[in-house]
Amino acid sequence: MLHCAWCMKKIGEDKPCFGLSVKFAKGVDFNEKDGKIISLYLASRKTSVPLIVVGNDSEAKKSGQDGIFAICSEKCGEKMRSAVAKELELFSGTPDFLALK
Repeated sequence: MLHCAWCMKKIGEDKPCFGLSVKFAKGVDFNEKDGKIISLYLASRKTSVPLIVVGNDSEAKKSGQDGIFAICSEKCGEKMRSAVAKELELFSGTPDFLALK
């Protein structure tokens, strides 16, 4: 079961799920965590949040994504996007909001 990376509510199997895809900053390496959900500390939020590290052989990785935050709504997605934009030591570029199935 996934939890929203912003509000931490459980995202039910029958509920919509969105994703905020991110590209890691140069020098940030989570290769040993490929395909796993990790707990990642965000200094701007002063808390840890779940992050899906995409697998090296996945379509997401081929599209340039390194990680995806599961999000329960567009409202939480916008808040998370703002927080991620402040985490320059972890992420590069602009996070993309995705509709997940």
